Amino acid sequence: MTWKSYLKCVIYSLYLCKLALCERERISLHNLPKSDFIEFLNPPDEPEDGYPLGILYHCSQEAIVNVEVIASTEQKTAVSVFKKRWMCTSGSAAKVREVQIDFPDQIVFRDDYFLKHSVLVLSIMLRAWIADVSSEESLPSADAGGGSYMQGLAKTFHILQPVTPFSRPLRPPKQTLRWDHEILWKLQENTIPQCRVEEETVHFLKFIFASSGERFGIIKKVSPYSYGPLERTRQRSTNFPRSTFSAWLYLLSYCESTYCSILHHLDWSKNYSTPVLHVIDTGALHVQVELVSKRAEAFRTTFTIPLHQWCLLNLDLRGKEMNVTVVCGSKKTMFNTVHTFEEAVLLDDTDGHFVLGGSPFVLGAKAFFGPAVFYRNRKLPPFQISDVIPPDPIDRLNLSDWFDKCYAFRRDVLLKKQAYQYQTSQRLRQKACPNLFSNYVKEYNNVTLHKFQCFPWDAPFPRRRATVYRLLQEMIRRLGNNINIAYQTDDKMLEFLGKTLYKRFERQLKHSESLSHIRVLLPQLLQAGCLGFHRAFYLVSVLYQTGLGALMKPEKALHFGLLAAQKDDHLALMRLGHKHYLGVDEFPTDYDVAYAYYANIAEQTTVDRQDPSPEQAFVESIRLTDEKALKEQTKENDDLFLWLKFQAKKGVAEAQQALGRMLFWGQQGVTHNLQAAVKFYEKGAMKLQDPTMMYDYAVVLLKGQGVPQDIPKAVELLEKAAEQDFVPAINALGWYYETYKKDYKRAVEYWEKADEMENAEAPLNLGVICSLGLYPGKPKDDFIVYSYYWKSAHRGHIDGAVRLAEYWSTGVHGKVARVPLYAIVWAKWASEQNGYLGAVLRRALNAYLEHSWPEALVNYAMAAETGFEVSQFNMAYLCEQIPEGLVSRHMHTSCIWKYYNLSTHVEYPNTYALVKMGDLFYYGQHEKKRDLGSAVAMYKAAALKNDPQGYYSLGFLVQEGVSLPLSTLNELGLESDARRNNYTILMELYRRCRDNEEEESYLVCSLALLNVQLKYIWIHHSATLKYSGAIGIALISTMTVLTALGRFRNGVLNFPQSV
Repeated sequence: MTWKSYLKCVIYSLYLCKLALCERERISLHNLPKSDFIEFLNPPDEPEDGYPLGILYHCSQEAIVNVEVIASTEQKTAVSVFKKRWMCTSGSAAKVREVQIDFPDQIVFRDDYFLKHSVLVLSIMLRAWIADVSSEESLPSADAGGGSYMQGLAKTFHILQPVTPFSRPLRPPKQTLRWDHEILWKLQENTIPQCRVEEETVHFLKFIFASSGERFGIIKKVSPYSYGPLERTRQRSTNFPRSTFSAWLYLLSYCESTYCSILHHLDWSKNYSTPVLHVIDTGALHVQVELVSKRAEAFRTTFTIPLHQWCLLNLDLRGKEMNVTVVCGSKKTMFNTVHTFEEAVLLDDTDGHFVLGGSPFVLGAKAFFGPAVFYRNRKLPPFQISDVIPPDPIDRLNLSDWFDKCYAFRRDVLLKKQAYQYQTSQRLRQKACPNLFSNYVKEYNNVTLHKFQCFPWDAPFPRRRATVYRLLQEMIRRLGNNINIAYQTDDKMLEFLGKTLYKRFERQLKHSESLSHIRVLLPQLLQAGCLGFHRAFYLVSVLYQTGLGALMKPEKALHFGLLAAQKDDHLALMRLGHKHYLGVDEFPTDYDVAYAYYANIAEQTTVDRQDPSPEQAFVESIRLTDEKALKEQTKENDDLFLWLKFQAKKGVAEAQQALGRMLFWGQQGVTHNLQAAVKFYEKGAMKLQDPTMMYDYAVVLLKGQGVPQDIPKAVELLEKAAEQDFVPAINALGWYYETYKKDYKRAVEYWEKADEMENAEAPLNLGVICSLGLYPGKPKDDFIVYSYYWKSAHRGHIDGAVRLAEYWSTGVHGKVARVPLYAIVWAKWASEQNGYLGAVLRRALNAYLEHSWPEALVNYAMAAETGFEVSQFNMAYLCEQIPEGLVSRHMHTSCIWKYYNLSTHVEYPNTYALVKMGDLFYYGQHEKKRDLGSAVAMYKAAALKNDPQGYYSLGFLVQEGVSLPLSTLNELGLESDARRNNYTILMELYRRCRDNEEEESYLVCSLALLNVQLKYIWIHHSATLKYSGAIGIALISTMTVLTALGRFRNGVLNFPQSV
């Protein structure tokens, strides 16, 4: 007998004793109150199967006695699991009745082979009551239980303690299991099932995000719960939410417009939902919600957020009460505002998406965002001030100290400016109008100033500020008091001074023979960035990240990289997007943060391309291993450019097109010259009637780029080009009718025709006009717009890629899923066409061609840190080629490893980089251990791209005793006959290497194949065959060499002659 059975017997014995006692004292029962009453004699503490419950009751009139057990689970509340009722007649004596309580097996026993899915019970209540007959019969059957209990003449209840499923006993067996079934059940009977991890706490941000104050932010989509009961609970709580939003914020300035967003929630209709949190021009917070009546209501906090302090912001929502709490600074100053709305707040967090920062509908706050968390189902308890501790990496960045020092430096420079202006004005006044006192001084020389008296401009320069003060003096001497007119504001003057400092650094780097000089010039870069030329901050972050001329300091690299990105530097935005995309250099992988950065620079790229400037250049993907492309680089005084000019003068249309393109975009080493490009466009259009030149010239006439705007002439040229079926001209005519004539029907006709002819821009235009609801005969539909953008992007249009990325970042409700990775891929591709990146690449390539190694290294490092694959490849190659001693041995190795490795993490990696990484994995480098598996993977990837070096390297591994995995052989497509042994594998690999189209690989691979064949014959054939085959092998060797020489000779003869 178990202890539970024993306890049950004891309880039942006590119950019988009580009944006997009641019978013995029956006379005393007559003395009970005449009114109705009911009582449990032996209520159980927890559910038991078939429990005998004694009930003592008395009815003053004819009534019905009810006994019921109700239970609550995660899915349902107050569910009746047992009912019993009987008639009770009036009488003077109380009665006792025993009722067997049959609890459901699912709440009494644990799972077994036959009982599946026992229920987790949260609460159980046993209740009984006496109900009047008339009131009981008048109730509907559905309400008979609960309703009659509340109206009962007498009632009682008892709370039972639920038992967790794995603490319950097994149900007594009712049938026997087969032995095999019993073994299978024993293997899993003690396995505790686990629920999926649900997104009850949503991390909007885990790192630091630099918000530039534009219409870009971090987009977060909250998904419904996968667990049904939890999802139903969430749906029920949308009308009475209990949630908290918590975020760290470092506000740099108050809003310059009406509202600047910290957080906002957009539903699928792109309307504001709960919650919306903005900062306004006074520094107060604007909080807006949507009520259950679908009406919006808002309030403003009674406090303002301090600037240049890290603040923890908590937004607590409970029903219709909103509590806004902010704790700021090292002193942990606390601010609080509580607001109660007129009715409960509506919060459906799965409707639409949340945005941290800006969006197309509102500007973001100029700030640094720290870790941000959304607690979906709970309101956080009041926190103690002492518990507010800045998390990592906030605690590693001392932004406040930096800004204090920077503002002090700017203030000192402005004071120096005033002093120098006063000095200049005094000198001019003395030259223009000498006075009697100065004449006496010159004549008699007996009046002198005290030797210790001096003016502010006579003070010696601080060593670290000497350069900037000298440059400032030169500016004022050159411009005098006109400096205020030239730069309009102090901020613009300081920015120009910072740009001058940065250009001075570039000139010194160009003429430097080592990187050691960079450390001395580093303060100048910091000063340039502080003065407002933020590209200097980006360069500092790159130097600290790579260790070029400075010690590697990841914290400082992060610090200055964030500063540059917050100020909207193009390369800094690309760099942070790249870091979060791949999760490298201690940055967490976060696609939503990566897209926020890439979306910013991608949008700027579309704007920059409409207005090319001398500071931009066309992005050219030129690898330093591509000798043909390197030979095509030219300048205005080089032979290639001069030859093209000669051909253009003779009327060769292709030469005029090439010159116009090179001058307009700054390609192939030619300096951007818009006016010169327009002249070539004009000649080709007016004299040659070339459709391409007519189109190019018409476009600049329409936009007024480098030439006065002339719309009628532009339209005339476009129509002529369109008559020749030049597709871009057809598309441009549609743009003319849409922009200038507002004739949307005519514009759509042109665009649809161009779309049918595979033009890339036409579907973009159709998508835009459809999104505005102006497409004749078509309703405004997000999916149709998405389809047009998809077509435009896949045809290679940058603007189409940017718009498509926006749709991938949010999705289209019910039609297109949200895929942040796709959004990143398209936005990254568009960003990498930015002209400012092209300018850095051009400077790097020019420095390489001029053998200016420090300049080439620094510029390629700046481009490589943005994640542009070609620049990463070139950086690794350059680290291989630079003279010994220019960088340390450790940096030399880490540079090659890092950037070749990064260049292989793209969709279409270069085979040279794959082979190089295979070599690095095979041989190992310093801290990097030898990794044969990774080496095989790299060589295999190169071989699959039909690279002969990949096949040769795989063969080399096999000769070294490395066994290639079966999966590798399958991917390479080796037949079963070629897998018989290592010799057959080697012969197949070297045969593929030999039969490749590259001339350089033929001889090497042929000799390797011959070597393997000789070994195979030597081992597997008899001595006679070996002797007779020697003559044949000699002939084969001779033929191989002659064939190789013949192919080499043909290649030389067929090589195109250079211009």
